[in-house]
Amino acid sequence: MPIHAVTLDQAVAQVFDSLAVGRGGTVLTPNIDIVRQYRRSPELQRVFEHTELVVTDGMPLVVALRIRRTPVPQQITGTDMLRALAAGAGARGRSILLAGGRSGEAQRAADRLTRVNPGLRAETHSCYVRPDTMAAELAALSRTLIASSPDIVFLGLPFASQVSVMTDLRAALPGTWFVGVGSSFDFINGDRTRPPEFVQRLCLEWAWRLMRQPWLWRRYLLHGIPTAARLAVDALRAGWRRDESTSAGSAALP
Repeated sequence: MPIHAVTLDQAVAQVFDSLAVGRGGTVLTPNIDIVRQYRRSPELQRVFEHTELVVTDGMPLVVALRIRRTPVPQQITGTDMLRALAAGAGARGRSILLAGGRSGEAQRAADRLTRVNPGLRAETHSCYVRPDTMAAELAALSRTLIASSPDIVFLGLPFASQVSVMTDLRAALPGTWFVGVGSSFDFINGDRTRPPEFVQRLCLEWAWRLMRQPWLWRRYLLHGIPTAARLAVDALRAGWRRDESTSAGSAALP
């Protein structure tokens, strides 16, 4: 998976520098569950190859990259991107659109963001995507986005739906940035909170979330833990090979 080793400030600067010359793009924020999907889907792998900005949402990915000796400067969550880009859009007079969530959730998040970012122009489109309504919901969202043509779209949708919208609309909206933010509206609205920093650093945020949302047990226990274990083993092997190569190169110096 391509990962861009950028700080949050650098990621935000890339988005607004691109907008300044009329170019849009896409931002994906992978976590362990997305890594699992990526490994099993050649189509998703091709999507990542054409994504302008990929930052590490999951702390296990940050740790794995350190073990591989290819670290990233920091963890950047979808909520981090949403807050920072909204602030930048307000300062620059840019427009944003928050899409996704149950009825009223996107509007609540937009109201909070506009209160703290004077000058921010924010629209919303609620669409709580379920398997039986996905096609109709995404079609309605597409019509809204094409009609309003915002500078930045924040997709508070399941990952597969994020990718579908980005793939379908990039050609129609070449000057728009699409940012996948998952359930970030909940954090903006205060409906959910992040765990203490030490829990995040220990890569136990999944356990924190599982205690509060036990219905996610399958995602974390059946899918997440095996994927994280494989990621750790692969990272250790890659780090060991890198160290061995460095040692061999040093030994060969005259």
